[in-house]
Amino acid sequence: MKSSLPGTASGPATNAPAVQQDPANGPMVLARVCAQGHANPPTRALCSACGAALLPDAVQVARPRLGRMRLSTGELLDLDQSMVIGRQPSVSRVQGGVMPRLVQVASPGGDISRSHVEVRLEGWHVMLCDLKATNGTVLVREGQPPRRLAQNEMAILLDGDIAELGDNISLRFEEIP
Repeated sequence: MKSSLPGTASGPATNAPAVQQDPANGPMVLARVCAQGHANPPTRALCSACGAALLPDAVQVARPRLGRMRLSTGELLDLDQSMVIGRQPSVSRVQGGVMPRLVQVASPGGDISRSHVEVRLEGWHVMLCDLKATNGTVLVREGQPPRRLAQNEMAILLDGDIAELGDNISLRFEEIP
């Protein structure tokens, strides 16, 4: 088969950039590093970890943790892989060959859908996608009125954003670069 020939294992060519992945360390991203080796988005001028100046040239590195997600239940999860959150989360298809973490939350009133939202990591971005949740998802961002996401709508998350799912369950996003 054509896919078994050297150089064609990835299948048909597309215009989409390939996500490089190191099997041992996960996805690779383009980053600027400081003298201490802290990886930062290529748009940064100073290191977010130590405040030092960044080297001028960007290099490929294993993507670091992109912050944390604090559930209203008190649970704290590192943003080191994509997640599907709901009362009985599941995935029907896996993007990029990597299974997202499934995070189950209690919903005694049934306000939260089985698979309610996805927190997706792409490059340096943390995104929230409403998965056609029956009762919707509300994004709360400082300085803006709360906004209900449309079904399948995706929003790039900023540090401090809160996603309200229902049944007093919310997700707070912290330390996002």
